[in-house]
Amino acid sequence: MSPADVLRFAVRRMFWVHMPTIGLLLLLCMLTAQMPSGFSGLCAIAAFGWVVLAVGDWVASDLRAFRAA
Repeated sequence: MSPADVLRFAVRRMFWVHMPTIGLLLLLCMLTAQMPSGFSGLCAIAAFGWVVLAVGDWVASDLRAFRAA
């Protein structure tokens, strides 16, 4: 797999998987902010975790592309 292919798949994952999931979690966080159940905080923690996962995936893909070059 060429470095361009690795980066292309990373961009595709970022814009088709990670960003919509983070957006959905933040939307749920915003919609449930007035509820006293704590679900909003859980959604915020999950969104933060998914951001860390997305950044880790991006860095790993960048390193994989660098090693393939």
